[in-house]
Amino acid sequence: MKKLIKINIIVLVLCMFASGCQEQFDEYPYNPNVAGENDPVPPAFILRQVTYNIARGADVTEEPLEYLSRLSQFTNGLTFPLYGGSNQYNWSQTGTSYPWLRDITKLEKNAKEALGEVKNPYLAISKFLRAYTFIWLTQRVGDIPMTEAGMGLENLTPKFDTQQEVYAQSLQLLEEANNDLAEIVADATVPDIDGDIYYNNDLRKWRKAVNSYTLRVLISLSHRADDTPSLGIKQKFNDILSNPSKYPIFEGIDDNMNFVFLPIFNRYPTAFKQLYPRETAVSKTILDLTTKYEDPRTFIAATPAPAEIASGKALSDFTAYRGADNARPQGILFEESQAGAYSYINKIRYLQGPDIIPEPYIMVGYSEMCFNIAEAMNRGWVGGSAAEWYMKGIQSSLDFYQLSDGNIFQIGDVNGAPLGEVTIDVSTFLSNVEYVGNDANGLRQILEQKYVAFWQNSGWEAFYQFRRTGIPAFSQGVGTNAQNKIPERWQYPVQEVENNRENATEAIQRQFGGNDDVFQKLWMLK
Repeated sequence: MKKLIKINIIVLVLCMFASGCQEQFDEYPYNPNVAGENDPVPPAFILRQVTYNIARGADVTEEPLEYLSRLSQFTNGLTFPLYGGSNQYNWSQTGTSYPWLRDITKLEKNAKEALGEVKNPYLAISKFLRAYTFIWLTQRVGDIPMTEAGMGLENLTPKFDTQQEVYAQSLQLLEEANNDLAEIVADATVPDIDGDIYYNNDLRKWRKAVNSYTLRVLISLSHRADDTPSLGIKQKFNDILSNPSKYPIFEGIDDNMNFVFLPIFNRYPTAFKQLYPRETAVSKTILDLTTKYEDPRTFIAATPAPAEIASGKALSDFTAYRGADNARPQGILFEESQAGAYSYINKIRYLQGPDIIPEPYIMVGYSEMCFNIAEAMNRGWVGGSAAEWYMKGIQSSLDFYQLSDGNIFQIGDVNGAPLGEVTIDVSTFLSNVEYVGNDANGLRQILEQKYVAFWQNSGWEAFYQFRRTGIPAFSQGVGTNAQNKIPERWQYPVQEVENNRENATEAIQRQFGGNDDVFQKLWMLK
């Protein structure tokens, strides 16, 4: 009996590293003593779980969100290993998205059994989820198993598709998802879905999300837009913008793909840090941008630096808001913060306790989409007014925070005690960031404002933008890591290399000359 248990454990481990295995478990007999054991899990239940897991992969849970916020240089941990957290880019192996693939495969199987294969809304959404899953991982490491992924015991050593092949297949999945959703939405006889945590089962909004996400994917490939004609990057972008009836996209922030927090069961990630407000400052990287242009989103993010207020500066004086440099040694930053040198994260908004929900977490948003379109126009991919879309991106981000001219906004100190009020001035800010034109300076404006709009949302997109464009310049130095520089990628999971050694070794050799190093450049960035 012990030998049999040992064999089953080995098979289970191998299946996990073969990119999701489940068939062996499906073949086991049902337990007649468990209520409902003979009934397949409804696809709605699996959809809810998959979409929740994808949100977790975007780092909306407590520790990952704070970690991601520091590495996006939105915030700065002033203490470690206490409650501020490290600012260092010291990662090695990546996590993996293949458990999502396993659940997506189960969703597809049960959806087919429940509703068939024709005009099945769960299958249409699953194509988006598959594309999202593979893109999430390839952005981190490079080449990955895709074509042969998820085959379980049928193939324990899947080949690695090149990053270019992964993007080609993912773009095709997104195209099919849009087309399938178009047919389904047009047919009133198709039953509604359930279990949708993003859009409350609204397939029209899902279709907009698919196409808006596709624009994100295409702009992320800007380095390959001219030398990879097989992907048709510019043409696909143009196809979406030029045919809104075929490719509907987001029309406002109400279309955002949001992960919504709940006070009891799914609390805002930083809610439990209300007792430790002095552990987290706002980063110099983002505050330098918002204060330079007198951006009222400064007040959303930060408290005024205590020393600046003590010197007599007004709460509305943007020079009173000072960020901490993520590249400097943490011990020095902590000492300086004790003297009141830096702005802390806004406790009134973000650290008031578990029942306070400051905002939903944007997975894919309208503001980002506007800036992506503006960038494409600036680069000459498509026709249109980059200035118009740039301004839409800024305005929609302000709307997300309900900032408008004349609003009265309460300012608190590091402990949340009220210091006074400021009157919001949007007009001055907008005049300070007026678009300068379709050149390098205009592109810098677009990317800087998109970065600010990413504040505390959209997963790793702020970091990926820096990695792709260098804008805004992230601070790098002795506080970054031993190499004093920010990595380009993650290493492959050690289990993948050990259990699929031949294919993994070939992929690492093909891409990086055999050196699975975090400072190697991915194909998409060369």
